[in-house]
Amino acid sequence: MVLERGIIMLTVKEAAKRVSIPTSTIRYYDKEGLLPFIERDENGYRVFKEEDLFWLELVTCMRKTKMSIGVLRHVAHLYMEGDKTLDERIKIFQDHQKKLLKQKQDVEDALEKLEIKMNILRSTS
Repeated sequence: MVLERGIIMLTVKEAAKRVSIPTSTIRYYDKEGLLPFIERDENGYRVFKEEDLFWLELVTCMRKTKMSIGVLRHVAHLYMEGDKTLDERIKIFQDHQKKLLKQKQDVEDALEKLEIKMNILRSTS
């Protein structure tokens, strides 16, 4: 952890530890264009501010829910364009939320049917 211009800057290793992901994942995200705002120090090493960790956590969460690298790259570039893209970013996340809620309902329906089937099987044994 380095203090630069009064701002705490974290190394890739420190950021990875804070977000609970491997350093290789951070490097992959960077290579894929998901971290265009990450600064580099005088030696060319990536350095992360606190607000960068929020983005890393969001990307990690969205990847777990199968949001594509392409969509996340698009969102990152929209972020770089500033507040004029807020509505588009919100729409992307709302669409993903709807998709996840549908998947959640599908899983709940499947679990309910599975429970019914298991109860039938238990009653016949």
